[in-house]
Amino acid sequence: MERMIGAVLAGGQSRRFGSPKAFAKRKDQYFFQIAVDALHPFVKEVYIVSHPDLVARFERMVTNEKVVMDEERYRGQGPLAGLYTVMKQTEADWIFVLPCDMPYMQSDTVGRMVSYVDHAFDIVVSTHFGRLQPLVGAYHRRTMKWIEHMLQHGDNRMRSLFEHCSVRYVNEQDFGAEEIVFRNVNDLDEYADMAAE
Repeated sequence: MERMIGAVLAGGQSRRFGSPKAFAKRKDQYFFQIAVDALHPFVKEVYIVSHPDLVARFERMVTNEKVVMDEERYRGQGPLAGLYTVMKQTEADWIFVLPCDMPYMQSDTVGRMVSYVDHAFDIVVSTHFGRLQPLVGAYHRRTMKWIEHMLQHGDNRMRSLFEHCSVRYVNEQDFGAEEIVFRNVNDLDEYADMAAE
């Protein structure tokens, strides 16, 4: 296995949620920490990519993870900018990405996804239960040239990147996982439902 690091994308504005989702909790654990813990067994280090307004808050709470802001010229251009930022920060061959708003994510799921990483592919992503999850997967640094090209031209769509790359799509037929593992918490109603469980 080539060197792999983790990236937790926590830079969204969380407008529908009303406050930064990274600092919401499930069972007394911050959402971002759930993602970090899921990644740790399989990566050399974890980067948290966040908004400038949140960096200081992360730094007060996190000791081992590197907290970075999107490259200034691409700031505000979504997950692709976050992925590009991490690639610029490291020489690792693979970046395994998770969002900060999947509070049911498990390290077992990450491990099974990692087992499908192959040098023959540029990207390995989840399509469990018929839904493409571009932020649950591994990206080879070969994709960096395409990501930069897209950001320069204002194309922020993850799906556009897939059109230029060799992609392995992994689904529930490849390995079993509960559907809830891939559930995003997007608004306060969903958060309330989760808290009531």
